[in-house]
Amino acid sequence: MNLNIKYLCLIAFFLLFVKVPAFADNDETLAYKNESLELKTFDKSQWRSLSENMSFTQKVKPKKIKKDKGQNSSNNTIVPPEINPVSFMTFARFVLVFLAVLLLAFVIFKTVAGDAILVNNQVQRKNISSIRDVETNLQEADVDGFLQKSLTDEDYRLSIRLYYLSIIKELSLKNVINWKKDKTNGHYLREMRDGKHPLLKEFRNVTRIFEYVWYSNTAFDKGQFLEVSVDFKNLLTAIK
Repeated sequence: MNLNIKYLCLIAFFLLFVKVPAFADNDETLAYKNESLELKTFDKSQWRSLSENMSFTQKVKPKKIKKDKGQNSSNNTIVPPEINPVSFMTFARFVLVFLAVLLLAFVIFKTVAGDAILVNNQVQRKNISSIRDVETNLQEADVDGFLQKSLTDEDYRLSIRLYYLSIIKELSLKNVINWKKDKTNGHYLREMRDGKHPLLKEFRNVTRIFEYVWYSNTAFDKGQFLEVSVDFKNLLTAIK
């Protein structure tokens, strides 16, 4: 026990008074530490002469231009987009159906409204309900309808007048005369004479009969009507 204590005391004394380096330096480290440093001077004039021809500007990288998919890489021409024939035909069919529906709706509307289709817009439909309206709007009036009504009512004087108006209307439609509501029968006779119309004699005859029946106060019965109405009917047939 006493011997152990002696050894411990010797070890402690050795550690206290003997300097032991913590890490041993190798040969390269010791050589680097012992190497002397040599300071060298910097020649500024030489550096200027060498740096005169040197460019320190930073090069700018060119921007890459993105090519459009619709352009051709060889000649830069714009290539039109491809059209799908099926889609185009479907669209065209839809447009045609839509226009047909619009046209049908327009025709139905005009029919319900009572307006004639494809008629000059300047010609206005009027409610023709009397003989005066027929004379004023002869080209638009239903003269035959009024004539049939007058025959049903046995108004033979009015029937003769309507026959004559039918003849005037047909001559106007054939461009034989130029009808105007303020013209007299003499104007129409003069136009047919100037045009040397072949039915001038027949037209002069029915004009004389009409003026006698309509403007005289004499009685005009059914028998007289049947006798003279033949001339009016024959002239209408010849004009048509």
